[in-house]
Amino acid sequence: MIHKLLLLACLLVSSPEGIDPHKVRYGNIGSHTEGQTVHIINSKEVYKHIPYYQTIIKEGIKQGTAKYAQLMRRATTLYRNTLGKLGISLIVEIDGVDKTLHKTEDVTQKIISLL
Repeated sequence: MIHKLLLLACLLVSSPEGIDPHKVRYGNIGSHTEGQTVHIINSKEVYKHIPYYQTIIKEGIKQGTAKYAQLMRRATTLYRNTLGKLGISLIVEIDGVDKTLHKTEDVTQKIISLL
């Protein structure tokens, strides 16, 4: 328990103000420097364009089934691999950045185009 509290405290101290470390989708929050653009993404929108996820929706596959788990694992692998293709050091979920403190750029459509 004490280890978890220490880890949480370290994350909060080392995290740039206005960026939620739990919403980081790619990269390392420690690589962000003050004034650098924070790239944001709408992951739900990206998943709608992933074929494996489309199969889940189209076939109405229920969460908790083996087929659902297999397709989501593939969808998530494709999602993560695609995030790495942009060559950006930090991508954060769209609601994980205080836009009054940071300049942002939405990369959702760029990621969708790389799928």
